[in-house]
Amino acid sequence: MLFRKDGDGVIAIGQPSHSWLAGQLLRAWGNGSFARPSPYEEVCLGAELHDIGWLSWETAPTLNRETGRPHDFRELGPAIHTPLWTEGVERAMVFGRYPALLVSLHADTIYSSYIDFDKASPEDARLVRDFLERQHAFQRTALEALGADPNRAADDIAPETVERNRRLVAATDRMSLEICWGIGGGGAVIPDVPTAGPDRTTLVIRTRNGDPADLTVDPWPFAADRVEAVCEGRRLAESHSDEARLRTALQDAEPVGLHVVLRTR
Repeated sequence: MLFRKDGDGVIAIGQPSHSWLAGQLLRAWGNGSFARPSPYEEVCLGAELHDIGWLSWETAPTLNRETGRPHDFRELGPAIHTPLWTEGVERAMVFGRYPALLVSLHADTIYSSYIDFDKASPEDARLVRDFLERQHAFQRTALEALGADPNRAADDIAPETVERNRRLVAATDRMSLEICWGIGGGGAVIPDVPTAGPDRTTLVIRTRNGDPADLTVDPWPFAADRVEAVCEGRRLAESHSDEARLRTALQDAEPVGLHVVLRTR
């Protein structure tokens, strides 16, 4: 779960809703400077599903007693989220091997980028290393199976294609997170974004007139000159000290649709 400030309270946005927004961004992707995802449907589905492992947790979130709200996803440790990521890959497999591969690769990206093994506790480091070892084995098996499929284009599983698709999911994930948190006056920087060629670039998202629902992106990665995307959260106005009451309050909370327009300028 992630949060956007809303007056005295917050809008709580579930991880799967945020990942749905990421998928919408990727479905709009592609122009002369930024290549369209390929294989299109499977890569877009991978982006939409990248947080599917959080479904069970989101229906019964745990209480952060310091804030009186559900835990932010960044507040949970490997003992909680490595099983969720494992479940996410398993759930994505119901849709297909390619989207499951991308979910696994995205988990790999997250842990490789944000876990400092020198600073982590021995137990946390062990959990993450064991998780990554299992995911690397899954990735090898998935690629072998995809390669043996006579209906599969060889380009789909070429190392450079898979790597590009991994970075596309990571880029749209980050864009969606920044949009859900609310773009501030300083804008948001999205690094390491694949282009139409071998190079990568950095995107900058800014508000128009300070409105976090009206944004510009530079350089522009989309096919159309205007892109709309939506997701949904729930408004939490009060904090809670009891987990059961928090869950009830979240279920009863006012739904809030978040609508964003992205423009070239």
